[in-house]
Amino acid sequence: MQMSHDVTILIESKLEKWPFPQSTPSIFKVEYGNIRLGQRDSTLHPEIVSIGPYHHHNSKLQKMEQLKYTYLKQLLERKKEPSVKSYVSAVKGMEKRARRCYSEPLDLDENQFVMLMLVDGIFLIELLRYSRSKYLRHANDPVFKHEMILSQLRHDILLMENQLPFFVLNQLFEMTKINDDDELSSLALGFVDGFLLNSSVSGVVLKRLHAKNIDHILGLIHEVWCLPFADMLPATGGGKGDFEEWENIHSVSRLKQFGVKFKRKSTRVSFMDITFANGVLKIPQLNIFDETESQLKNLIAYEQFLPDGKPRYASDYAFLMHCLITDSNDVQELRCHGIIGNWLGGDEEVCQMFDRLGRNILISSEFSYIQVFHAVNKHCSRRVEKWKANLRRNYFNSPWSILSVLAAVILLVLTGFQTGYTIGTYYRHR
Repeated sequence: MQMSHDVTILIESKLEKWPFPQSTPSIFKVEYGNIRLGQRDSTLHPEIVSIGPYHHHNSKLQKMEQLKYTYLKQLLERKKEPSVKSYVSAVKGMEKRARRCYSEPLDLDENQFVMLMLVDGIFLIELLRYSRSKYLRHANDPVFKHEMILSQLRHDILLMENQLPFFVLNQLFEMTKINDDDELSSLALGFVDGFLLNSSVSGVVLKRLHAKNIDHILGLIHEVWCLPFADMLPATGGGKGDFEEWENIHSVSRLKQFGVKFKRKSTRVSFMDITFANGVLKIPQLNIFDETESQLKNLIAYEQFLPDGKPRYASDYAFLMHCLITDSNDVQELRCHGIIGNWLGGDEEVCQMFDRLGRNILISSEFSYIQVFHAVNKHCSRRVEKWKANLRRNYFNSPWSILSVLAAVILLVLTGFQTGYTIGTYYRHR
């Protein structure tokens, strides 16, 4: 009986820590439930600071803990508040809801969790404020004295595993608001503006964002990045019927053999806006830097845990580029057309990056590029197009080839004339 009682207590203690079944978590450990994206590297894990509970105990990230308390103290001094009591009470009221945002049980009691949310939340909010308003910073703030630290922080706050629930951040932001503050979403986007996938944030998109619909800062970035592209899809997207029967498109090099041309598409709306018409595949430019893989991979990781039926635009884009790029020659071709700006290194590195991003990922149930795939494959299936492409490749791929063919044609015509003249002369003599 004693053994049965001990087992009962053990199981019930574990059940108390387990997430509520009715909850819908939005902050995941990438290797939890999706080991295909779970390689431990700097694209998925923080370099300098832990935000939230997943990396809180990482000894390599403890140096920034002191700065977090420095920021909290500076806030209290600026607001002339002697205590953090009001902030603790506010976070405590959100504790259960915030805990359910994390996909895994957390080894933190209520007080530890509240303390973590408060200290990390204030640090993040003040960091965004300091980035916007120089007069708020301390003269010796190490973050803004060293560009490398600032760059690492931008990297870290965009990681899937390094997020705080947005409603917690927004509540703390409203409680500490100053006169020249914009909305929290504007401050966050301003902090990464120009850094995120080499794109700026549209004011039109900002007006459509509502704090209650945002999961966290990475979710905010995802919305900003994908909303303009989503607006284009009704005219170009495919339905479920189209999705049931479709094939991948060929690589860039192979498509060239079928006569497909590539052109850089000029657009300020979305670099995911890829179209195909009249044998031309138009692709907006993507400049690839050291942080590009990390940004794309974390956006993809966020999408991989979305409920079934939700669109996965970043995953769709990565999969399309994965199909187009199979070796360094494909990268070189796109680079020569201005479609890829390679600031990463050799073309092979870019090829390997898209290979990692596009392998074994879940795409949208209604694939964003289904119409493009259908149109490209239809083009390639036409025998006339194959013949014309082969003719161009084998006989008209250089000025010397063209001259050789013209010379052969002229020689053939002259030979015909000579033969006709000889036969005519023969019959005249007879």
